[in-house]
Amino acid sequence: MDKLNAISVFCKVIETQSFTQTAQLENISVAMASKLVAQLEEHLQTRLLNRTTRKISPTEAGLVYYQHCQPILAELNEADASISDLSSSLQGNLLVSVPMDFGLRFISPNLAEFAKANPNLHIEIDFSDRRVDLMSEGYDVALRIGNLQDSSLVAKKLATTTMHFVASPDYIAKHGKPKTPTDLQHHDCLLYKASGNQIYWEFTHCDGKIQRIKMHSKLVSNNGLTLVEMAKAGVGIINQPYFLIEQDLTSGKLVELLTDYKQQTIDLHAIYPHRRYLSAKVKAFINFLQSLDLGKHR
Repeated sequence: MDKLNAISVFCKVIETQSFTQTAQLENISVAMASKLVAQLEEHLQTRLLNRTTRKISPTEAGLVYYQHCQPILAELNEADASISDLSSSLQGNLLVSVPMDFGLRFISPNLAEFAKANPNLHIEIDFSDRRVDLMSEGYDVALRIGNLQDSSLVAKKLATTTMHFVASPDYIAKHGKPKTPTDLQHHDCLLYKASGNQIYWEFTHCDGKIQRIKMHSKLVSNNGLTLVEMAKAGVGIINQPYFLIEQDLTSGKLVELLTDYKQQTIDLHAIYPHRRYLSAKVKAFINFLQSLDLGKHR
């Protein structure tokens, strides 16, 4: 017996005083409505309804049971409605994790527009390169740059970018341009380090062969924007994604090096826990990200 369904039918019979009307409201047959109430009575070992050919009325026990059950059903219906509102409307809390440099470059300048368009949404954004655990830490969505680890999370690709070696015109004037990847070992290189010892730079030669060069540097940072500023000041050569250096390449503040050597492409994904029943707030944020036209960045 589906006890909750049986209780719902029983309460409807009390309110309508009709199995026929109850069956119509519950979209079931009259026979099924009668069967569910009979099963409930058998479960309780108590008669709940007095049935005659002309009238249906609750017994004393039936009335007491109805008075207890009706408020519970009302609260359940209210709970269903509140969850439906959260999943179909833009309200509640939205907890997002975004990489620091990418977030400052693209999210920060555009976030006000998203917030104004969704005034009933409480937005909390964590700008950090730390790989958060969405499930245990309660994040609704996270942005990830680079290779994804195998998991049960859903990943939606938003854009692809590439890595580039660049330096300032002043640095090149003083130290010259490296002609091959191996030459970088004799230059001042500024390294990005998010986690672990990321001291290797990879290159793909024209013949497709991959070469890894172990780098040495007196300056290491976990913030790409800091490395960009250092490179513009002539401190050394950096290897950074195109979206961080695009404006400085266009202005001439940075110059691209080793253009004959390809590097790995890097994908940007939105990561979220579930594909089914995706809430409206997460859908809206992903649509916001897609509206930024991130794919134009080579």
